[in-house]
Amino acid sequence: MPSQFHKRHYERVAEAMQEATRRASGEELNGHAMRAIGIAIEELADVFAGDNGLFKRDRFLLACIPGNNVRARS
Repeated sequence: MPSQFHKRHYERVAEAMQEATRRASGEELNGHAMRAIGIAIEELADVFAGDNGLFKRDRFLLACIPGNNVRARS
């Protein structure tokens, strides 16, 4: 069965996770929010890895950190 997710999806999700992390860092309950975002990122990485054998989990996790490069090299 072909993969449902592709590089463009991973990049867009990583951008969204960067933005969520930036927003949560300014919240009063940021410790809880940051943990929840971290769990979401790990869960997304699990889903993507299960869907696509070529998915690079470490690259995705790094791309979710605000300020890091999201665009994967072709």
